[in-house]
Amino acid sequence: MDDPLMTYFWPQPDRRRRALPYFWHSRVEARRFKGFVDTASDGAEIVSVVLWEMPGVVSPMAKPLSLIQALGSATPRALAASHRIDSLRPASPHLYLACGGALPRVRGKGLTSKLVRARIDTSDTDIFLIATNGTSAELAEHLGFRSTGEVVIDHDTVLRGMLRTV
Repeated sequence: MDDPLMTYFWPQPDRRRRALPYFWHSRVEARRFKGFVDTASDGAEIVSVVLWEMPGVVSPMAKPLSLIQALGSATPRALAASHRIDSLRPASPHLYLACGGALPRVRGKGLTSKLVRARIDTSDTDIFLIATNGTSAELAEHLGFRSTGEVVIDHDTVLRGMLRTV
């Protein structure tokens, strides 16, 4: 909810709260069709998710109506940011960690890191991600990623490309 990139797309918290379910529905469905969706549950519900894109696949689209409904007036900001984010991606084949996160009540328990580590351990290709805040950059560094460049979206939103080579 408070990720800097999401806050940039939807500065008003009420609008962001309404938009995010549609936004994430589209993103999850896209990775289900052309990537991986890794999840962890507490037995009752999914509490952590990591979305991946296969090497050679760039920002697949699924559920475009959900995405359009989510973005609304944020579409120009989101498209411009997406283009700049894509400019950070390496030219060489890589698995792309599109995003990951956990419900607030389980944050800090390492569930998302375990999902990422499991995918790292089975990957035979480089892995790339965009760190949207200092915490995600630190976690990525702990998992063996190194910074490859930055994109300043606005004064509150600095994104860092990070690569882990095999």
